[in-house]
Amino acid sequence: MRSKDKQTNYWKWAFLTFIGILVLCFGWIYMSIFWFSPNVPEDAGRLVSTKDMVEFSSSTNKADLNKLIAHYLQDFQEDQDADVAYDVYLADDVVFKAEAHFLGQPVDLSINFSPTLRKDGVVVLQQVDLKVGALPLPVSYVMKYVKSQFELPDWVTISPKNAKIYLDVNKLKLKGGMKVRVDALDLKKDDISFTLLVPTE
Repeated sequence: MRSKDKQTNYWKWAFLTFIGILVLCFGWIYMSIFWFSPNVPEDAGRLVSTKDMVEFSSSTNKADLNKLIAHYLQDFQEDQDADVAYDVYLADDVVFKAEAHFLGQPVDLSINFSPTLRKDGVVVLQQVDLKVGALPLPVSYVMKYVKSQFELPDWVTISPKNAKIYLDVNKLKLKGGMKVRVDALDLKKDDISFTLLVPTE
């Protein structure tokens, strides 16, 4: 009888020991997860800019920019209900093309400009070539004609006296209050880069 009781007590203590080990294991896992885990803030590792405008730098080429310019001009001329349409595109120079009327006759007008970028972000277009059909017209006269006859955005300023056009892209209005800053503009090397400024407030 004693040997039977001893055997029963052995299994009883072995079972109780096993249960105790299980309880300790589950208890340790529970405390590790809910008690001892480090208190990490929700925003840990998140870097947030304090700027009013977030900058996104990008680069493009003449082909893609020509498509964007054409789309912008089409929308602008439709919004302004312009009577006379014109075209602007980038080659080795900035090219302005339109149909003008001189002495009651329609003639093809083409002006080429060499662009330079000022430190303040304004693009200056210097006239380098002019074609008005076969008419030998002075540059200042043609620039005055363009200024008076064609609807231009308010960020474009024409100076007939200097044969220059100033593009203040800082004043260019984009959807959502976005702005553009030109960083590089080398048409011959097809090096065009800009920064898109997106408001955060």
